[in-house]
Amino acid sequence: MPVKEDVPTVTREDIARGLVALGLKRGDCVVAHSSLSSLGYVERGPAAVVDAVIDAIGPDGTAVFPTYCGSRRKDLSAPIEDSITTGAIPKDARSRDDFLKGVHPFYSICAKGPLAAELIELNDRFIFPAGERKFLYRMSEHGGKVLLLGVGHDSNSSIHLVEELGSLEYKVQDKPFWSLGVKEFLALPGERRLELLRAHRGEGLPYGTAYHFDAMDAVLRRRGLISVARVGAAECRLMTIADIVRVGLEEVKRDPWFLRSKVRSTS
Repeated sequence: MPVKEDVPTVTREDIARGLVALGLKRGDCVVAHSSLSSLGYVERGPAAVVDAVIDAIGPDGTAVFPTYCGSRRKDLSAPIEDSITTGAIPKDARSRDDFLKGVHPFYSICAKGPLAAELIELNDRFIFPAGERKFLYRMSEHGGKVLLLGVGHDSNSSIHLVEELGSLEYKVQDKPFWSLGVKEFLALPGERRLELLRAHRGEGLPYGTAYHFDAMDAVLRRRGLISVARVGAAECRLMTIADIVRVGLEEVKRDPWFLRSKVRSTS
């Protein structure tokens, strides 16, 4: 494939060096949200990115890649691999024999490292994993980090922890079902499952919402809690989940609409 002159070519080694410069360390537990195209032309494609993350954290680190399909996935009998919405890099990680793979019908993850089994088991337990039931919360207890590889905070699913732990009105309409197990959910009649999914998506609210999770960026920068660096053509970010939650909860306490806006009304 010809490479455009204005697009940098990056290798596995280039990416690994960039991640170390960003602040990723040996032994880190990190969840990576990513865009392959943002990096430029990557030799060996998504495989090089997965390898680079593993190179940066070493064998004592845990790498997590979200392989989310979303709550609108209709055919739950189809392979998760056919429905992943989070891009080529997580798809490559999930294809590997040395990664453990979750089976959550909407929010699966795959992971490699000492904490992989624990995180996947927790994530696969509840149909709407939220708050302390989220694998991201468990990661935060282990000093877990978020890596944004060429994507913004709208892809940063750790921010949902702020909304859930902060009991924000637009996020907790499905709170009565947060402890519902995946197996229990799948055993429900189809109409009941759809009812719960609609509540989960906020379809019963008198308004819709639009994300502006990038509001977190300036707050974290002001406090020196986020590292930003360029890897290839991509602007990348690294921060701890604990800092996201702590700072985010402070902000939504002052302004419950810090992270979203109302976009429509049924009146």
